[in-house]
Amino acid sequence: MENSKTLLTALAVVALPFLTSCESKPPPAVITPVKVAAAESLSSNTSLIYSAQVVPETQVDVAFRTDGYIASIKMMPGVDSKERILQPGDPVQAGDVLARVVDQQYRDQVTKAQADLDKAVAAARKGDQDFRRARALNSTQSITGPDFDAAEKEYASANAAVDGARAQLDEASLKLTETALIAPLNGIVQQRNIEIGSLVHSGSVGFVVANTGVVKVVFGVPDTVLGEINPGSALTIHTESLPQRNFNGTVTEIAPAADQRTRIFEVSVTVDNADGALRPGMVATLDLGKTLRARDDVVVVPITAMVQAPEGGFALYIIDTTAEGTDVARLQSVETGQILGNRITVTGGVTPGTKVIVTGTAQVEDNRPVKVVP
Repeated sequence: MENSKTLLTALAVVALPFLTSCESKPPPAVITPVKVAAAESLSSNTSLIYSAQVVPETQVDVAFRTDGYIASIKMMPGVDSKERILQPGDPVQAGDVLARVVDQQYRDQVTKAQADLDKAVAAARKGDQDFRRARALNSTQSITGPDFDAAEKEYASANAAVDGARAQLDEASLKLTETALIAPLNGIVQQRNIEIGSLVHSGSVGFVVANTGVVKVVFGVPDTVLGEINPGSALTIHTESLPQRNFNGTVTEIAPAADQRTRIFEVSVTVDNADGALRPGMVATLDLGKTLRARDDVVVVPITAMVQAPEGGFALYIIDTTAEGTDVARLQSVETGQILGNRITVTGGVTPGTKVIVTGTAQVEDNRPVKVVP
């Protein structure tokens, strides 16, 4: 019973992007196009296929350390041979100046700090000369003790003032350099949050930069599958956008504990992406290759077919063809069972061969006509 609750909890999260309410809506103006898949028996060649998301190996929020208005943003060549400001998708190199804050006030602070240092150095020189003279007079006992002590204190104070002025100059110079927002790594701009003239403060994120030369493909598995995966395991990744290409990756991270809500363990597969073919946000699939025991009495459907039932729980939209040859979506409540990669076992009104809607569930309604598309 507890395992069933765990699987249902995992399903609710894994299928969340595909769930939709069944509230009444106005009649559709056109017949909704949908994609379908046939429910299947749990066959001997069923393997564990999981959906995953591509994320950068490293992603950094590049934030300002000073306050002020944006004076300039890095320019890039545009498609029309005219320069344009840096935007998402553009490559940057570590050390590139991505933006600058209006720096006049910081330059003034450097100028003032330099003047204070010059003044302190001049006072230190005078103090040094006075102390040298006092020491010479003291050696011949030609100066009183209090006068010698006063000269010594003035000398020490003047040198301390120089150290303080130099520290203030260093601080002012650092603040001036920090008016430039520097790229910390080679990567691709994922996000730009500023425009010329924007007011920023210390800690304001100007850009999000990611290293996509190496990416991670992240997916979640229940504890029943965790034993099939080990750090260093080689896995093959596929994407719908590049169906003819295989990407080879290595398992580099396995979460030490399951998510408290979903009871799912997060797994990361590191993939070389030197050509940039895999982009952050892409959906990928992984076949863990574990063969399951065939069971004709167990029906599996794609997890993307699941929707919320009006009375609670889960349901499917199945395709029912009328006598006139019209395809109609029928809402069928089901009981869910074990998650098997991108599929889930179901019982209740679904048999092998039943066509279920897997794409378009958010737009269809019960007992409404649909158009099945390839």
